[in-house]
Amino acid sequence: MFDKFRQSNLYDLLPSILLGSFIWFGTTPSDELTITSIRLLAVFMSCIFALITTSVDISVLVLTALTLLSLTKSFQCVDHTTGISTECRLCGTEDPLTGIPYDCSGGKEAFHHSLEGFSSSVVWLIFAAFHLGKAVEVTKLGKRISLIMIRSFGKRVIGLAYAILLSELLLAPFVPSNTARGGGIVLPVVQSIATTLGSTPSHQPKVGGFLMLVGAHANLLSASMFLTGMAPNPIVIAKANTLYPELQFNFMTWIQGSCVPALVCAAALPLLLAWSCGLWKSKPEDEEGSSQLKIDGDNIVEHAAKELKEMGTLSLKELQLCFVLLVCLVLWVTSGYTKIDSTLVALIGIVALLHMGTVAWSNVANNKNAWETLFWLGGFVTIASQLSEAGASQFLGHKISAAITHLNLPAVPALAIAYFLTTFIFSSLSAHTVAFVATFLDAGFALGANPMTLTCLLAYFGALGGCMTNFSTGSLAMYYAPGYVTRSKWFIVGAQMALFYLIIYFTIGMGWWKLLGWC
Repeated sequence: MFDKFRQSNLYDLLPSILLGSFIWFGTTPSDELTITSIRLLAVFMSCIFALITTSVDISVLVLTALTLLSLTKSFQCVDHTTGISTECRLCGTEDPLTGIPYDCSGGKEAFHHSLEGFSSSVVWLIFAAFHLGKAVEVTKLGKRISLIMIRSFGKRVIGLAYAILLSELLLAPFVPSNTARGGGIVLPVVQSIATTLGSTPSHQPKVGGFLMLVGAHANLLSASMFLTGMAPNPIVIAKANTLYPELQFNFMTWIQGSCVPALVCAAALPLLLAWSCGLWKSKPEDEEGSSQLKIDGDNIVEHAAKELKEMGTLSLKELQLCFVLLVCLVLWVTSGYTKIDSTLVALIGIVALLHMGTVAWSNVANNKNAWETLFWLGGFVTIASQLSEAGASQFLGHKISAAITHLNLPAVPALAIAYFLTTFIFSSLSAHTVAFVATFLDAGFALGANPMTLTCLLAYFGALGGCMTNFSTGSLAMYYAPGYVTRSKWFIVGAQMALFYLIIYFTIGMGWWKLLGWC
């Protein structure tokens, strides 16, 4: 009996359950931290710990979390009379200040709130991008592009990595959604390159995993390099310019500050990831490890050229897909003028492909990764937004600022590192920016921090901080979904990249800003 229990998921989850229980029952509520925010924090931290320490499916964890939070009414509801946010568990009870009962239905509304994340436009953008990627696979356009890239850069896998990185950097200024850019445009090509090289999640996954990690981290790096590289970036400068009117931080200021440290990171990124993935190892007993960097030479280039010749000219379906992707790209670039949401653009593209017969509905229905990601990411978005609404995120931000003051730490590095690390508890970079950037800028203002340096670090770390997890933003969830990289490996590489970025921006970055006269 005990042996069966040890082999069950419940046994693996015991440490996570104990951690969650400790926070749930062991934290004392206060004016800043309500019972609901404590419960949300307990469930969220328990899920994160389980993701790191167990192999339990992420969707199972999310479903369990949402069910528990709904059952215990641990969400924020709205009083229909006053319009004020209140804890769902208090619905129907009397307000201690007014003596009037809270006008809301706790059980019913708590369940409705548990489903809110599934209506997020970001979640549906990811879902749509998966299907655009499927179209690239079905029509074999992705294979054609990957073969062209292999023919051009394929003498070494490192060359392919730099080609992927360059693609991200060139697209970033024009496609303001890092999810649309990474998941809808670059990922399908990366996946096609991996399969063309004979790498699948179950067969020689090292090269494919390496390319997936390059694509994922290049997506974050390009998002940090340009003001238009990621949707929440303008929130940072809007707050900074309000707080410091003399700052005048704009598009060109952003690039001027980011170009040197970001390009240094870009130059080292593929090499560092190749080391992390073990591609530099060449032990004779490790056949796969010793063969990864031996794809150099003319054989693979000749093979790619031969396959391209066999494929012939572009098919009608490939031309249709090229047209649709081009239209999507134009609409994404011009979204500031057309006011068409990025998610709607992607859905328009899918509808067009379905009606032209480029893809069939069965391709959409059988796209398992898309549906699974829609579920677990929607659940995480729900919990993250509720953490912010219940005040748990703001509570953590204020405690961090107070601790910095109490410990007499230097304001700029302490605030910047804390801002970077708090990204770990968010499933949305936008939510993290909205929840924390104002708090940290206000804390910096109160502590007398250098406004330009602090603004730069918070601006760039808003995207780079997402490197630590596979759920920080939609594009990373999509790169993780194919299964080339295990969850534990993703977190290990994420920790390495976090340390790398912090070192580069606090050395080369700060040095560059000093030359510019910003420090």
